[in-house]
Amino acid sequence: MLSAPGHLPAVWRYRGFLWSLVLRNLKVKYQRSALGFFWTLLNPIVTASVLIAVFTHVVRIPIPDYWAFLISGYFAWNFAQQTLNAGTYTLAEHAPMARSIAFPMEVLVVSTTVSRLIEFVIELLLVMLVLAIVLHKGVPLGFAFVPLILLLQVLLCLGLQLPVAALSVFFRDVQHALPIALATLFYVSPIFYPAALVPEAVRDIYFLNPLAHILTLYHTVLYEGVPPSAGSLGSAALVSLLTMLVGYAVFNRYKRLFAEVL
Repeated sequence: MLSAPGHLPAVWRYRGFLWSLVLRNLKVKYQRSALGFFWTLLNPIVTASVLIAVFTHVVRIPIPDYWAFLISGYFAWNFAQQTLNAGTYTLAEHAPMARSIAFPMEVLVVSTTVSRLIEFVIELLLVMLVLAIVLHKGVPLGFAFVPLILLLQVLLCLGLQLPVAALSVFFRDVQHALPIALATLFYVSPIFYPAALVPEAVRDIYFLNPLAHILTLYHTVLYEGVPPSAGSLGSAALVSLLTMLVGYAVFNRYKRLFAEVL
């Protein structure tokens, strides 16, 4: 397997190749599809609709305009879930290409994140449009912080995806264990309920979940429409950066061994 020496800054030097991979990922996903991008929206829309129905009419979480609360965080969760799932197969899927072209292996992981990011940005813009028209009756100040929160989420998701991708090369069990981990993470993340409902005695432990910070920020700026506090932004930034550094350290440690397995 050919692999150019690299680290994350080196990905920028391969940005042309990276972009071609992103376009290829999107083209393969939507080829021979009459509805195209609509399929990307359909699954989260159906799931969110079921959750809204259940938690509005059955469990009845006491949150005004619950539909708005749920969509403020659900699509962000869906982005994280899909990027992590992609990490389990992206290196193996592109192994033939890596044997014939020299490039940093990080490019493959980043390309899957960027591909999903493009879809997520479109989803996010639609969510913001609906919330601005129906819920807020205008554009609230909190929306100005969405780009910053999105950047933090990309760093966080990439930091989680890199070690998943590396471990998937050596242990096929990761593909079976990850859905279980994500199902658990779904219920211990503030997606269909606010973090404020978590008992204060265990809230510090609860926020060890790195996604809890980002999802809470989305609820603040999208659902409440207000700017987040400096403390909450700082905590999310710290968690995202640490996750990115640790995740890349794991990937960088094992990437030289990929050629022996793939």
